[in-house]
Amino acid sequence: MTRLAAAAADTVGVLYDHTTVTSRWAVATAVAETVTPLAEVVAHRLPAGPATQWHTEVERQAALVQQAAALQPPTRADAAILDRPVPGPAVPASVDPARVVPDAVGVLLQATVRASDPPSVTEVLAYTIAAQTLSSAAERLGSADAPPAGQTTAADAWRAVRAALRPYDDGSRRFHEHTPSGVAAAGRLHAVLRSAPSDPTTWTASLRASVTSAAQHLPTLATQLLYRTVRSWADKGSLIAYARDVPPREDRVAAYLRGYQPGGLVRVDATDLQPVAGALHNARLLTLAAADRAADPGARATAGFPRRAWAANRAVLDDPQTPVALSVAIQQAHQQLQAARAQRSGPSRAR
Repeated sequence: MTRLAAAAADTVGVLYDHTTVTSRWAVATAVAETVTPLAEVVAHRLPAGPATQWHTEVERQAALVQQAAALQPPTRADAAILDRPVPGPAVPASVDPARVVPDAVGVLLQATVRASDPPSVTEVLAYTIAAQTLSSAAERLGSADAPPAGQTTAADAWRAVRAALRPYDDGSRRFHEHTPSGVAAAGRLHAVLRSAPSDPTTWTASLRASVTSAAQHLPTLATQLLYRTVRSWADKGSLIAYARDVPPREDRVAAYLRGYQPGGLVRVDATDLQPVAGALHNARLLTLAAADRAADPGARATAGFPRRAWAANRAVLDDPQTPVALSVAIQQAHQQLQAARAQRSGPSRAR
């Protein structure tokens, strides 16, 4: 038990590069709250000596953390990290959604959180396909309150992210001999949900629970894609695009006139990537609504449901400004899809 407690405490340090200061505080608070009753159990079996002294120090430190947490409690959004799924051993041969969906979502969250090694454009495209499929499944679960036919959905918003990414390249859009773990997980998630019956009333209880729970993490995925990929691409200048496919600028007139030729390629920056950032913002908002509709009281009562993640999502939806932002997101996602369709019907160009 003491080894397990030590491992839990060390997790705060191990996940340092994957977390923020406030989310680490949420984890530390949860660990301290768990250590206190654990220390009471261990105390009865400790002999007098150094072990008892260390036990006393553990109790003191846990009390200090809990006192500090009482004055500065973690926010709901920061505490949601405690519900984040952790990927286990790969399950490529499994077709059980209860195993595939949570594991795949855990892999995707882990793959998009690393600031030092952001995913490539090709990887992000794969992740958005999985997110679109999961969003569509979640929307079918919440069909009683689903948007009217023809209205832009969360799945459409993820499709709009791929449309916004269409002009950009980082050299990864080519054949790869080895499939990254995140791409493989996205493929498994997409396949297992695509093979599920279209009518959610025929789904098994495990499928409904896995889809409902996994959907609560999609807003986090959208946020991590925005901050850990798009902004990293902009800071590093690692993407190129044709000048004709990005917002026009005076310093790119020559490249624009060269058209879809090598001389027409330019290196993009944060301004050029604003359509992608906007599309991810819209996907996050629409996914929040879809995930909330899928999480009925019965689903929230299941043992594996991520209650902290749902509470954080619900807090955003309860903000008075969110309905207006959601309406704008629906309009913008629709406009991006319409623009993408118009571009596909126009003259094509080769890379």
